[in-house]
Amino acid sequence: SMRLNMGARRGFICRMRVGNVNPETMVAGHLNRLKQRNSLGPSRDGTNYAVVHCTGYIKNWPPTDMFPGVHMERPVDDDMHVSHCCLVAIGRLQVTSTASNDMTNSNNQSEFITRHAMDGKFTFVDQRVMNVLGYTPTDLLGKICYDFCHAEDQMNVKDSFDQVLKQ
Repeated sequence: SMRLNMGARRGFICRMRVGNVNPETMVAGHLNRLKQRNSLGPSRDGTNYAVVHCTGYIKNWPPTDMFPGVHMERPVDDDMHVSHCCLVAIGRLQVTSTASNDMTNSNNQSEFITRHAMDGKFTFVDQRVMNVLGYTPTDLLGKICYDFCHAEDQMNVKDSFDQVLKQ
C-alpha cells in the first residue's frame, strides 16, 4: 500500500528541541529571535522546544550503487513493511503558535491565547495566562480545557467547541 502513495504530500506538526546558537552572528541572532518567538518555553527538564510544521512527500531511496563509495544503512526487508522509501520534508517554525502581533502589542492584561486539539486538550498556551488565571502554560498543556470550566458551564463550552469544529 505504501507504493500506491509514493509522492503523496505528507504533513505533521511536532515539537522539536531548540539547540544552542551562537548569538554573535547576524543569522544566528535572527534564528535566536525566531526561536524565542516560536518557543513553547522550557519543559520540565529545562529544555526549550519549538513547534515545527513539517511538509513533504514519500520518495524511493536511491539504489545503493547510485552513489559510489557511500554506504547507506537500510533496514532488512520483511513482509510487513517497505524499507526502500523515505520522507523528504521541509520543517518550518509554526508562527501561528504564538500570539499575533495585534494581540501581543495589546495593553489588555485580561487576554491570553490558547490552541486546542479536537478533544479539547490545550496544545498551546500563551504566557499571559499567568496574569489572567494564575496558571503557567505547562500547567495547562495536554490537559482538557473543559476540566477548568465551572461544572455548570462545561456542557455549554463543549457544545460551543463542537459547533466550531463542524463549521
